[in-house]
Amino acid sequence: MARHRPLPLILAIQIALAMGAGPARADDMACGPIDAVTGQAVADAPAIIFTGGLDAAFRQTCRELAQAADDTDPPACRIKESGAVGAIGATTTHYALYCLGPEAAAGACELRGAALFLEDRASGRISRFLTRLDEPDLRASAPSMLDSGGDIVLELPVSVSGAGAFDDNDVFVFEQDHWTRLDTQCWQDALARRLPHGIYIDKGATLNLGRLDAQAWLSRDGDAECCPTGGLAHVTLKRAGHHLEMESLRVDPEARPD
Repeated sequence: MARHRPLPLILAIQIALAMGAGPARADDMACGPIDAVTGQAVADAPAIIFTGGLDAAFRQTCRELAQAADDTDPPACRIKESGAVGAIGATTTHYALYCLGPEAAAGACELRGAALFLEDRASGRISRFLTRLDEPDLRASAPSMLDSGGDIVLELPVSVSGAGAFDDNDVFVFEQDHWTRLDTQCWQDALARRLPHGIYIDKGATLNLGRLDAQAWLSRDGDAECCPTGGLAHVTLKRAGHHLEMESLRVDPEARPD
């Protein structure tokens, strides 16, 4: 029987807050992450508001991520990188990447965190709508905005290194004045159901939101983690509400990772 994609190797602290989103439909969020603090689906969590300005929001989030990563006192955290992603109307989206844990003060960055913020320039209100804490083999990098099927999409790239590297990106679509999480993982369940007996996705997929397509290496029972022999799946996708659906599938059975 084909195996479903295992969950990525992430510390289960992914406090993602989709501002302004209404109750999540079951088919929208069935594969989505659960907020580790509230136990709610990501799209149901309330926004976190800061009153001291953007720099204060960056620093407070740094402390919160450090406390989640390491219970030493004081927890170690430094802001590795921050900046503005872009503006839509009266709102500007900002990001911060963090180095966490006891080694952070010495310049190391083995454990990392990331956060996304929305600034209402008219009122000065700062809201946080994503925080995540990653294991050493995950690397978040600066987010970007792009056009995907006519919508403005925000993508925080998170690469998973090692054998069979893949993406674990966080993706949001802009609706009126807020970002709503776009589920980019559930379609892999439909792919798993289409695969022959004994063929499965051992890791994850590499997604291109601009083209709405993806690729995933396929493994056979008994394959080593480094060396999938089931070929390469080429998938075209489409938007359906707040998630992606598989539209077509082509498998190159002779393809192998370099």
